[in-house]
Amino acid sequence: MSTQDKKHLFLNRRGFLIGTSALFAVSACATQTGGAAGGGPRVATTGGILEGLTPEPGVSEFLGVRYAKAPVGALRFQAPQEIGRPAEIIPARAYGEAAVQLRAGAGAAAYPPVVQAAMTEAYMPPPGLKAEGDEDCLYLNVYTPETAPGSGKLRPVMVWLHGGGFSYGQAGLNIYRGRNLAKKHDVVFVGVNHRLNVFGFLGLDSAGVPGFDGSANAGMLDIVMALKWVRDNIEQFGGDSANVTIFGQSGGGAKVSTLLAMPDAAGLFHKAIIQSGAGLEAGSKDSAAKSALALLDKLGLSKEDAREGLANVSTEDILEAASEVGSRAFRPSVDDTYLPRHPFSPDAPAQSADIPVMIGYTKDEQTLYNVGNPKWFETTDADVLAAAERATPGHGQAMVDEFRSMYPDYDAKYLLMQVTGTHRHLASSHTLASRKSKQPAPVYAFVFAHDIPPQDFVLKSPHTAEIPYIMDNVAEAPLFAGATEDDFAMGDLMSNVWTRFAATGDPNGPDLPIWPKFNAETRPTMFFKTESEVLTNPYPITWKAIQATRE
Repeated sequence: MSTQDKKHLFLNRRGFLIGTSALFAVSACATQTGGAAGGGPRVATTGGILEGLTPEPGVSEFLGVRYAKAPVGALRFQAPQEIGRPAEIIPARAYGEAAVQLRAGAGAAAYPPVVQAAMTEAYMPPPGLKAEGDEDCLYLNVYTPETAPGSGKLRPVMVWLHGGGFSYGQAGLNIYRGRNLAKKHDVVFVGVNHRLNVFGFLGLDSAGVPGFDGSANAGMLDIVMALKWVRDNIEQFGGDSANVTIFGQSGGGAKVSTLLAMPDAAGLFHKAIIQSGAGLEAGSKDSAAKSALALLDKLGLSKEDAREGLANVSTEDILEAASEVGSRAFRPSVDDTYLPRHPFSPDAPAQSADIPVMIGYTKDEQTLYNVGNPKWFETTDADVLAAAERATPGHGQAMVDEFRSMYPDYDAKYLLMQVTGTHRHLASSHTLASRKSKQPAPVYAFVFAHDIPPQDFVLKSPHTAEIPYIMDNVAEAPLFAGATEDDFAMGDLMSNVWTRFAATGDPNGPDLPIWPKFNAETRPTMFFKTESEVLTNPYPITWKAIQATRE
């Protein structure tokens, strides 16, 4: 498709694109155009017969597919429960509700108007959903290429885990939608909603509260349940259950890291991609227990009456109590059964030794978090050096000099982002990659270094920047991702690389220089930009300082 075609495509897609075309059906009339009730594609699953959407040829869409029972009432804070198989046909034509969202704190800095417009465009939610989310949130979305029923062709499956830490987010946001990956790259795409914050990660079991097995990691067990749904059903959508890739960004990357160490997830996926979210360690069992007991205390409940009491407390009261405890306390934690070890500390988990991994981050991670702060624009060289010394005592000046040499056009405010963001992500990503590289399956490291356009590139290449490119959704978010020849070319490249890795476990191809497997000695890292290149031992001084501060 030419750039002009893609621009025209965007002009016709300014609204929400809810739906696609049809696939493996249980009725002869399944593959047809149109998404009206009673006329969409139908697919038989373990949870009933789903009826999806067919608004355009080339890809089918099944939205809001329930993969576990609603975790409400007596099932609140419980491990997810399997659903039955109802006799009636189930509509799958609208996105399911997101999980209950962590409430935004007061006093957050606002983005500049152009950046705000770009972020709003990129992260637009589906219409008609509750902004605050809902406890009944265990839904997934499937996008799959149109194919003749019974063709027998099975495609790679890509399961997307959304960002937002472990506190907020949802699978249906604009640039998260998998329509273009499915249609243009011949994969089956699945996006997953799951429980978040206190509803997904309340360590009642760690605190010894009876009747809550799995509560500390319920949100991760939701994802495991979704992966079991994929295993049992995805072939009906043309997907290969023996070739499943999990991938996610930020909190989604940490979810991928965590799944690599969860015994219940073993065998449910075969490749993994971690973007800007290397998760080396989970929370401790002790801290999870303390947070759970503190929340019970805020709600006036004892261990003995928690089972009945928690089933009847309002959502708002739980959120308020959680905010008083400290909302960031609620994340995956080591427990006795479901996450028995830290994901990648002190080493890579043996259970995923044969799973290839791609891992990386963006060139200017922290600009996204600082562009709304007027003081960032007043950063001085002294500020940069002070931050570098805090990060790596005794090595600050050397680290600043290295970043200045790498990016000679960066002023103090951007050097500060290197000292804070790149230092932190290099430390976690290359530590994880180094530990993973000792195992049989390969690991590939990358940096996304393509600057995006909002406000004359003020963000450069920030946290989240790569998402529309890997999803081939550049045309869906031109304010955020741009609409130049270079932007569309980068979307073609990144989506090709991601889907190639999903298909084969190797990202190499004719559109890239040779990308070696990562090793701890030379740390080869692909930098994605207009002329992509592999750097050997990137940021050597900073990496040496990172190692020194860990000794």
